[in-house]
Amino acid sequence: MVDDGTLQDRRGSLTIDERERPHRNRLIEDGRLRGYMQDTLNARLMGVAPTGNGRRESYAHLPMPRMTNTYMFPGDCDPAEILASVDRGLMRLILAAVRSISLRASLFFTSEAYLVEKGRSRRLSKGQL
Repeated sequence: MVDDGTLQDRRGSLTIDERERPHRNRLIEDGRLRGYMQDTLNARLMGVAPTGNGRRESYAHLPMPRMTNTYMFPGDCDPAEILASVDRGLMRLILAAVRSISLRASLFFTSEAYLVEKGRSRRLSKGQL
């Protein structure tokens, strides 16, 4: 999963965040967390470099980490093989994200997901976060 604020003519693209130029940030790679979306303050608190994700809701608010263009690359595995390898899990087909200002968090929700048991899609699952 990548968050990329440098893509030309995309809705989440920026020329500059609160202090610097946006970046292309690897968030998840090979199923492992690789990085975070950082603004200047959070990066300093965590002892890492800012990622160009700092934005304000308006000039009345402090900057906070926000998504730009967040997407996933297709993998190398056959989807049927992946499904067959799952003993119990959730297959998300439509994924979206919402930024909660009050929680200072990104929430990912699914409008279509299926419960997977022993490699088979069993039933539609509703209301998954």
